[in-house]
Amino acid sequence: MDKALKPIEFNGIELVGIKIELTKSQDENYFLIRNLWKKFNLELKNIKNRKSNNWEKFGITYRENGCIFYMTSIKMADNIIIPQNMITTKIKQGRYLRFIHTGNMYDIKKTIYDIYKKIVPNLQFEIESNRKEGLIHFERYDYRFKWNNPESLLEIYLPVNTYGNQ
Repeated sequence: MDKALKPIEFNGIELVGIKIELTKSQDENYFLIRNLWKKFNLELKNIKNRKSNNWEKFGITYRENGCIFYMTSIKMADNIIIPQNMITTKIKQGRYLRFIHTGNMYDIKKTIYDIYKKIVPNLQFEIESNRKEGLIHFERYDYRFKWNNPESLLEIYLPVNTYGNQ
């Protein structure tokens, strides 16, 4: 990872999707999230007036009422009709550290571990996800994501406050 990692500005976005409560087991959460993505991808056809060529998707990990949730989602558009089983949320505008996960999805837990345990502690940033409520991090999937392909890419964003000379 680049030692000169700098925060980037993210413009914020409104999303629509479905969520699931996570457990304390990374292995169990991997399967819960994988199944949620399968369900979400099937549900996309129930979103009326959605442009099917918009491939950008988001996975959001957040705290709410002391629990941790994961939400699969797409960008909200003015004229889409939201199915009853879906919810909306916003990722606020702000400063984020952007990391790249490359390869098999099963290995994303190692990438997440490395980010939080090895990289971030050595940087001059205050991670906003240390709060008791709100966004922990989000993933952005686009055309570069190819399920379990060794060259697949996805972006992981952590909200930050900066201090020192950053």
